[in-house]
Amino acid sequence: MDDYKYQNNYEAYAHNDVYYRGHESNPEEDAQSDVTEGHDEEDEIYEGEYQGIPHPDDVKAKKTNMASFRADDLQDQAELMAERLEDEEQLAHQYETIIDECGHGRFQWILFFVLGLALMADGVEVFVVSFALPSAEKDMCLSSSKKGMLGWGFSMGTHYHYHSWRVFVIVCALPCTVSLVALRFMPESPRFLLEMGKHDEAWMILKHVHDTNMRAKGTPEKVFTVSHIKTPKQMDEFFEIQSSTGTWYQRCLVRFKTTFKQVWDNAQYCVLGPYRMNTLILAVVWFSMALSYYGLTVWFPDMIRYFQDEEYKSKMKVFFGEHVYGATINFTMENQVHQHGKLVNDKFTKMYFKHVLFEDTFFDECYFEDVTSTDTFFKNCTIESTIFYNTDLYEHKFINCRFINSTFLEQKGGCHMDFEQDNDFLIYLVSFLGSLSVLPGNIISALLMDRIGRLKMIGGSMLISAVCCFFLFFGNSESAMIGWQCLFCGTSIAAWNALDVVTVELYPTTQRATAFGILNGLCKFGAILGNTIFASFVGITKVVPILLAATSLVGGGLVALRLPETREQVLM
Repeated sequence: MDDYKYQNNYEAYAHNDVYYRGHESNPEEDAQSDVTEGHDEEDEIYEGEYQGIPHPDDVKAKKTNMASFRADDLQDQAELMAERLEDEEQLAHQYETIIDECGHGRFQWILFFVLGLALMADGVEVFVVSFALPSAEKDMCLSSSKKGMLGWGFSMGTHYHYHSWRVFVIVCALPCTVSLVALRFMPESPRFLLEMGKHDEAWMILKHVHDTNMRAKGTPEKVFTVSHIKTPKQMDEFFEIQSSTGTWYQRCLVRFKTTFKQVWDNAQYCVLGPYRMNTLILAVVWFSMALSYYGLTVWFPDMIRYFQDEEYKSKMKVFFGEHVYGATINFTMENQVHQHGKLVNDKFTKMYFKHVLFEDTFFDECYFEDVTSTDTFFKNCTIESTIFYNTDLYEHKFINCRFINSTFLEQKGGCHMDFEQDNDFLIYLVSFLGSLSVLPGNIISALLMDRIGRLKMIGGSMLISAVCCFFLFFGNSESAMIGWQCLFCGTSIAAWNALDVVTVELYPTTQRATAFGILNGLCKFGAILGNTIFASFVGITKVVPILLAATSLVGGGLVALRLPETREQVLM
């Protein structure tokens, strides 16, 4: 019985063993069974494990787990993004109600004043160089290639003097300085703080706005009734290393990485995210406006100066083969050309040469004393036994000339460069009228922005500006070009204002500044390109600049109509 019982138990074990292959018993398999008794298939040692090679099944399982984890993470991020968008929409509507309760009063007027100074500084930046450059280049003796160093004007030179242009630059710098100081005393945007999850700070600022306006209106007893404001869920949590856990450069590195990640994420969100089509359209409009506007604003003064030069050259007097003996010349010689002449024993004293050319002329025993000159040259001349005393006829004004027993004594000091004198007033006039002409456009756009809508104002202003460009074909005088410049600037400024507004309103608070910065950078690139292209055609042809500006304005205006209208839309 005992043997029979043991045999049955063995047979049952053999049937359940993984190495069992039928009813016949195999001694080798029995030996293997004895060795592996107490181990199942999962506990088997993989042959490559002794060599540090992972089992293929383990690798496959790890990849499956990682894919599952990534899918869950993406799903969680998508759900969190959907919740945040819903929270932002609720916040946008609630924020409008809160602002209505805060009212409009003293706080907004103070804010308008501070921001107005900042905008004034931006406007001064655009026009101050054109006003100060004519005087500054004479004061600091700047050539055309060195005018870009104007910003270093206060530190250049060994002798410092308070010239009028320096005072003008200091006065123009005041709005920037005052606004920079005043902004330090203004609170942070409560909407921005709410987007960053800083509820308490935002609530305190809104309460301050409410109390400031109510006190100014004579109702200080009115209570701020808002107790809780919707705060969007935060996508990322940024941790900063404190002083006890890291050095100062580690904390700076963390701040830099955090800021860079925020900027990079915002830029990607604007360019590749749900706002990519709006960003693309706005980029085209910004670029087309900058190319035409800044290109023409540089082209107008250059064309006016070109017309002046052409008119001046048409009045040039040419003297050929004249002989002058023993004469004393003490008056101004202007816009003259003397060719193949002969001057013997002549005196040039206390006189002024202006745009005078002596070519293939012979000077013998002449005397130059206290002579000043502008754009005056001696070319292929022979100068014999002649004395130059206290003059500004420097070496570079003699081109391929031959000197025989001639002497230069006590030449005038100072700048050795020639500068235009007559065009200074014209530069001031053109810049002043161009700046003044945008004032009516600013007023009209402010009054009609909410009536006709942003897109119609952009498209209409750009199309009207394109029509103004075609009238430039008929501008063949200084006065005509100045008039068309004023009309162009006055009509195009409305498009700029509407473009700024629609750019701000199309993006949510967290991406608004980044989007505006990207588009403004593209605008600067268009301005540089426009200045380069338009200036290269001055005196060559008017067709290319006019057609390029008109085509750019028409194309940009039509593309702008594809943008969504933001009038009466709640800001996200």
